[in-house]
Amino acid sequence: MLQLRSICALPWLAVLMLSGARAAEVPWEAAKRDETAYWAGVVKQQAETMKEAQARIVFIGDSLTESWDKDIWQSRIAPAKALNFGIGGEGPQHVLWRLEQGILNGPAPETVVLMIGINNYWRHFSAADTARGIKTIVERIHAVQPGTRIVLLGLLPVYEAGSPIRPWIGEINARLKKLNGSRQVEFHDFSAAFLEADGNQKLQLYQEDHLHLSKAGYVVLTRELTPVLKLSAALP
Repeated sequence: MLQLRSICALPWLAVLMLSGARAAEVPWEAAKRDETAYWAGVVKQQAETMKEAQARIVFIGDSLTESWDKDIWQSRIAPAKALNFGIGGEGPQHVLWRLEQGILNGPAPETVVLMIGINNYWRHFSAADTARGIKTIVERIHAVQPGTRIVLLGLLPVYEAGSPIRPWIGEINARLKKLNGSRQVEFHDFSAAFLEADGNQKLQLYQEDHLHLSKAGYVVLTRELTPVLKLSAALP
């Protein structure tokens, strides 16, 4: 099965509590991570894996992708010839750097599933700038693999309904929705599946940090993706 997990075994946090964004870093331009040596090694191995693998689906994202429940990934997603290229703590700018290093250079996958952006809230980037970075990723993917379909996922709701991050997420998703239908791009917002009627989280779907998903959360996310990716077996 095509899966890349062993190289991402360190306990990355999806959230980097930074005091501010580095002056030279913007979400729509490629940027190296501070953990250059380890991170660059992970990226190099992803690029090597892509050259050798005959992947049908490539998932690109941060810790929400990297930490996909192992049992669910192995039983439901890996059989579809999928690669997990999630790295915790990343923003769009870091995915752009990975693309420059060749993580999609190889046999063209049918589909790339992209979910990225939440970490830029704590880097103090605006929703508009973060969405611009995600849009740039879409453009770069198609520059490398023109025929690949991109399944662009909206950011999932985090924290309580009244948290200031919620409008930020909402603006990003509204901007990304405008890309739907353009050049083999499909936008999907699964927020409703993770929320109660009052707008608060379905707590059983999240870990105690109200950011990362629980196993039940990955059951729901995989179920939502099943018709989109034409995954075979049904979830309970």
